[in-house]
Amino acid sequence: MDQSDRVLLSEGRDLSDTGDTVRFWFTAGGGVDEGESFARAAERELLEETGQSGLSLIGPFHSRESDFLNHGDPQHQVEHFFAARTNDTALSDHGWTELEQAAMTTWRWWSTEELVFEGVQYFPENLVDLVQLAAAQV
Repeated sequence: MDQSDRVLLSEGRDLSDTGDTVRFWFTAGGGVDEGESFARAAERELLEETGQSGLSLIGPFHSRESDFLNHGDPQHQVEHFFAARTNDTALSDHGWTELEQAAMTTWRWWSTEELVFEGVQYFPENLVDLVQLAAAQV
């Protein structure tokens, strides 16, 4: 989150959608490497996907399990949400994998009001509540 309580989201596209019409917004994140703690994985993924480092993470402040289609393939994942606040809104995609380069199109800092009123698809579905919860803690 930035100093104005806006949350950084990435826009993604579904690579199985040949018409390139399925777009959605989501938080930075990814898998946990063997022997890695959830907190260390969150720090690493934040650096890889945004270029942000050295932030004081809080959490996990929320966890959930979800089933979804990931580029046409069924997936089950357990998510642990962390939060951090930054003064630096500069971003870098230098850590993106080939899949991320193909599937992620841009970033944007969103206020909760914008998420509610612009009618975009974002994940998790309770993101507005999570941002408000995180803002009170960071």
